[in-house]
Amino acid sequence: MSVPIPRTLLAAGAALAAALGAGAADGATKAQIVLAPGCYLSGGTGLLTGSGFRPRATWTAKLSGTKQIGTGHIDARGKIRARFTAPQYHGTSGTRQVTLSVTDGPHVASTTFLMTPLTASFSPRTGNPQTLRVRWRVLGLGARHGVYVHYVQPNGKLKRTLRIGTTRGACGALKTGPIALFPFRYRYGIWTFQVDASRAYSAATKPRLLIQFAIRRPKAGRRPSGGQTGD
Repeated sequence: MSVPIPRTLLAAGAALAAALGAGAADGATKAQIVLAPGCYLSGGTGLLTGSGFRPRATWTAKLSGTKQIGTGHIDARGKIRARFTAPQYHGTSGTRQVTLSVTDGPHVASTTFLMTPLTASFSPRTGNPQTLRVRWRVLGLGARHGVYVHYVQPNGKLKRTLRIGTTRGACGALKTGPIALFPFRYRYGIWTFQVDASRAYSAATKPRLLIQFAIRRPKAGRRPSGGQTGD
């Protein structure tokens, strides 16, 4: 024997099914974006991809929800693929998180990325080059890159290249233990340390950072001395 189902229950079931269907549809079409890599120097480039947008519509990208930095067209499948160029960053230390949002009008998707300066330094900055041991700090060369110091002699010729470690984190941070600043015989004058992520030395390598270190000829009976020049 069948039992009739009250109309109120039928109506409630229909409403629930509609709500679940709408939720599934919304979940299926939810807009999202991905930015790679996750950290940039000023003017650095990356890849912006997105999905779940209106097919064949126009998208607009903004920083922190206000500054428009780009626009483009969404393909027939509702996807975005575009080159991303980071803004200018004026920070001199550490990193800063920035929000990037993309909208086609009814849909908005957001993500965050980091910006960093390129920095390299060592301490102590002065001492006897024969015995001076220093701790290097580097930031901004990107994740999981080898860090190299290219020793350029006072005559402008490369003396040696030394790998001092591998970067960690999205922005490429490195902190070493004490290591000899000059692990070889040196000559007097102003040396240039080129710090970059390239095993092979080139004066055209980018990004790179240059540090100058002057080794002074000692007076009679005194030890050699040296120190970093400039800031």
